[in-house]
Amino acid sequence: MHALRNIHTTLAPGGVLVDTQPVSPHPRVATDGNELGALDMREWLDTIRAVDRRILEAVDAGLFEIQHEERLAVMDAFDDGSECLETASNWRETQVPQTLCSRLETTHERVTVEQDVRLRLLRCAAIRR
Repeated sequence: MHALRNIHTTLAPGGVLVDTQPVSPHPRVATDGNELGALDMREWLDTIRAVDRRILEAVDAGLFEIQHEERLAVMDAFDDGSECLETASNWRETQVPQTLCSRLETTHERVTVEQDVRLRLLRCAAIRR
């Protein structure tokens, strides 16, 4: 909540905070339409739930109003499996299952990771007294 209060003080009245979060528990990993497997991002969802609680606290405190929310399919593209594996292995609270890891290590074509991403627009509100 402290960070959201700080952001609120820096935004102009009526300013907008854009909040984007990947929300897929198992993003699909594929090459040219052939599915290789899925990442395991279930632990990340705990972080998202914590963010959601803080956002709701900020809304309840009158700092922000949720102006808009939607989900988008976002595709990350990598030159090959090694690049995808190196990048995804470093994503916070993301596991690469062993079967997928083995497939990525031997894939020399373009790899995509498809995720659902939540986009939220939070309008800076006057603090309620």
